[in-house]
Amino acid sequence: MTALKYVGYIAMSLDGFIADVDGSVAWLDAFNEALAADGGDGSYGEFIAPIDALIMGRTTYQQVLEWGWPYEERAGYVLTRQANLQGDHIAAAGDIKTLCIAIENAGHKNVWVMGGGETQRAALDAGMFHTVSLFVMPTLLGRGLPCFAPGAQHKLTLTSATQMAGGIMKLDYSIKD
Repeated sequence: MTALKYVGYIAMSLDGFIADVDGSVAWLDAFNEALAADGGDGSYGEFIAPIDALIMGRTTYQQVLEWGWPYEERAGYVLTRQANLQGDHIAAAGDIKTLCIAIENAGHKNVWVMGGGETQRAALDAGMFHTVSLFVMPTLLGRGLPCFAPGAQHKLTLTSATQMAGGIMKLDYSIKD
């Protein structure tokens, strides 16, 4: 039986932001174009193939809905304090442990902890992550939404570093607490 695995796949600016001050990720478009021009997708296709569920915060969920739920039939779990959040592909809960129980009960095996920064931190502090792939974009936003909200210290072990098109660095980590 395959064990449940939580993974991160996160893009951030060199100064540690995942979105600008307005919550937009449009600053990533130029980097996505650079990857596409190089004939790739930043290994996204390979990453997403085994994923059967996603965890995200409410703000990220609402942003994703504007894109039309690009995750096919994959289940979505939303970390939110809003009790009335509804959707075709989601379940919602007010804390990370409740979401974990729902995910385990649903029989998921590969879960992407998608974001935002508070959700990333909640999962990290709960000891959920097995691995994190961090894509560092060669740009300084100056301010915005941090990749990880403040929280406890965690030791990560670098397992690989790959330079990609557009000056992007992909850093793969395993989590060691």
